Amino acid sequence: MRVESATPPATRRHAEPAGPLFGGWSATRWEYRSAGEPERTVDVVTDLRGTVTLSLTATAFILAADVPGRGQHSVSGTCEVLGGELLLTREGASLPERLAFHQAGDTLSLRSAASAWDFERDGREQAAAFVAVLVRL
Repeated sequence: MRVESATPPATRRHAEPAGPLFGGWSATRWEYRSAGEPERTVDVVTDLRGTVTLSLTATAFILAADVPGRGQHSVSGTCEVLGGELLLTREGASLPERLAFHQAGDTLSLRSAASAWDFERDGREQAAAFVAVLVRL
């Protein structure tokens, strides 16, 4: 998952508390929709039979995926909550990935219009919209 951000760190507001958001989450939907071909979608969980988990604390995240035929992958870094946005900054990255989120009880939804996915499996990611639904572990 790749999400671009145009907001430099110096313009960020202070993080707001979001305690119930923190913990472990498992994806029931993790979908990318091609920006160039909106009818082209891939859901990592239902279409590719993969698993995606997200662990969040007040200061850190770990995202892990296991997708048959594509292997296991994990990323980690810092986490910050600003209003309705989750800012995830991967280790070594200078700008955060910005995800809009909504939590209702034990269900968390994430979305971004500025993500990417390798639809062709050729190593080149294409611009895509992203939406995910996760349930608490």
